[in-house]
Amino acid sequence: MALLSGFDLSPDEIKAARKKLGLSQEQMALYTGYASKFRISEIERGVKPASAACCRLIVAYLAGYRPADWPSTC
Repeated sequence: MALLSGFDLSPDEIKAARKKLGLSQEQMALYTGYASKFRISEIERGVKPASAACCRLIVAYLAGYRPADWPSTC
């Protein structure tokens, strides 16, 4: 996963990142600013593109950033 080369993540990279972070699609939606898990499903299947902001957040989460309300089980 070449995450630091840019903020355009492929659907497979996004799904792999979500799994590495231990998040459900619903949790990923919450922490990337989407309204529902269905958008994450669409992104992971390549139906809809992820926003640049979403990709930047995923890269930050993989680098260790955690918001105050991050689930303690992850």
